[in-house]
Amino acid sequence: MNKKTIVTVTGIRPDFIRMASIFKKFDKEFNHIMIHTGQHFDKLLSEVFFKDLLLRKPNYNLEIGGKGREHFHQTADASVKLIELLRKIGHVDGVCFLGDSNSVVSAVAVKKEGYNVIHIEAGMRSGDRRMLEEINRTVCDCVSDILFVYHENYKQKAMREGISEDKIHVVGNTIVEIIKNKTFPPRTHEHVLVDIHRPENFLYPDRMKTLLQYIKDFKDNYGYTFLFLEFPRTIAQLKEYGLYEEYQEQCTCLPLQSFNDYLALCNQSWFIISDSGTAQEEPALLNVPVVVPRDYTERPESVENHCSVMLSLNHKCNNELKKIKTFLADYKDKKNIDWLGDGTTSKQILQIIKNT
Repeated sequence: MNKKTIVTVTGIRPDFIRMASIFKKFDKEFNHIMIHTGQHFDKLLSEVFFKDLLLRKPNYNLEIGGKGREHFHQTADASVKLIELLRKIGHVDGVCFLGDSNSVVSAVAVKKEGYNVIHIEAGMRSGDRRMLEEINRTVCDCVSDILFVYHENYKQKAMREGISEDKIHVVGNTIVEIIKNKTFPPRTHEHVLVDIHRPENFLYPDRMKTLLQYIKDFKDNYGYTFLFLEFPRTIAQLKEYGLYEEYQEQCTCLPLQSFNDYLALCNQSWFIISDSGTAQEEPALLNVPVVVPRDYTERPESVENHCSVMLSLNHKCNNELKKIKTFLADYKDKKNIDWLGDGTTSKQILQIIKNT
């Protein structure tokens, strides 16, 4: 029997992490063509990620990223280049996307060309259309033929939008199998890790000022060292607002980390302040509490299971500060992480695609 030809389209570091176990299974079972859209374009760090994850190099790189490239450039460029490449490849049984990066918007063009579209990490919704990712993932779900969701709640959300139940499969999150294969030294609570890179935060100087005030309060109360990851767009905006030096005074600024180094920093953190969606997953598996400085989250299960807590940056509020202190004081190890799945996600995805 001829192997199916499956194309995977991935463009940012967190998505390569979550696809790592899937890539390896696809390489064994399918004629697997791996396409990197190049949305995350820093060559050195990207190469380190592939090494950390023991991944082969992609077959193609669409190179849609680059300094100064805006979102509409990336989404348009990805669609055009991907369709041109798929036409050259010839027969394809399915085109597989993960997550909610700009890369997944090209699923619309792929569907219009008549290809089967597969979406992993489907069904997530924050309800906040200010989030560019919310638009991306919603659009991709609408045109997908197979939707792999992490949790029953995500299936219900997709169905409420009119997506047929028979297209949706609850399979859990691949991050479980990635983390469980790694070993870590005992936690020492050495620092607090700060990871801010969402436009709904860094594009608003008042929100970044409020976050800085909270960091000062946390330092005054607890005395921990704060490590601030330097995402280029965040740093550029802080400099424009005249806030960068104040952040440097309160935090030790670090360059972006490889995946293994990032996990090591997470594991040694007392807690993490992050507006990342995926940062509500890895720390939960490491029993590290997360403070989420956002108004909404597409991962409410993390909050419901007391793995994370929301922090409003609309204005500094003593009640918010008290809420965070209570959350940290009451935090216990061994949280319920069943909402992330049982560690067999990549195996389930492989079998469903093979049998479809």
